[in-house]
Amino acid sequence: MQRACSLTDAREMTMIKIRELKPDVYELTLEGVLEKSDIETMERELTPVLKGDGPLGLIVRAENWSDITADAIAEDMKFEFGLLTQWSKIARMALVSDLQAFGALLKWIDPVLPMIEMKCFASTEVAAAEAFASDLPARPAAGSGRGMTLLEDGSDGLLAFEVDGAITAEDARSVMAPLEPYLEDGKKIDLLVRIKSYEGFDPSILMDGAFMGVKFGAITHVGRYAIIGAPGWMATMVRSVAAMMPFEMRLFDASDEDAAWAWARRS
Repeated sequence: MQRACSLTDAREMTMIKIRELKPDVYELTLEGVLEKSDIETMERELTPVLKGDGPLGLIVRAENWSDITADAIAEDMKFEFGLLTQWSKIARMALVSDLQAFGALLKWIDPVLPMIEMKCFASTEVAAAEAFASDLPARPAAGSGRGMTLLEDGSDGLLAFEVDGAITAEDARSVMAPLEPYLEDGKKIDLLVRIKSYEGFDPSILMDGAFMGVKFGAITHVGRYAIIGAPGWMATMVRSVAAMMPFEMRLFDASDEDAAWAWARRS
């Protein structure tokens, strides 16, 4: 299936074109000077794709892209932050451009979005870019839809929970509630999370001041944090921030769950 974006403003053609190269692999072509209307076109085309199932492959053709207006940048930021939890569905992104600046930009973005494997290709390497973006991992098994489930309530000094599916605001509040007494008493608590299937979280969690206050306030009250079965991108993120945290963090494979519980319980 091939789709070309139409334009509703005065210009003869849009500066953004999107087409589906094959199932789950999309090509985004940027040309000339991008305006706000171009980003709105991209929103209409990409939103249903990102809200569908992953993993996805994305090829960004930027060989003939020259500039972007301030209004377009603002619209793009609104679009990207509005679908923050959906971008992890993109497993691979190939950027085609001869500008060295794009390669440097990808190196900067890569640690921020470790769940997306990104690579830059020259304009003569379009076929290689398509092959890279098309080499997608197997689709993960569907989660149970439970989100977060409390396994241990913290009464013995260990708060443990399981992640299976998408995390809702209600899930997050119910799991974080047992932490509040520790914040009031100034006690330490150890944490353990077992990840069966992670399918993102409700963005409204980030806007809940009370919840975020508990989350950040709890950082200084955590002694140990064991993470079981983290997907590759999450493990990369954990390793990058672990040294900056005021508590011990350790990753465990699903096959090492017994060792994770023993470490978290300090037994």
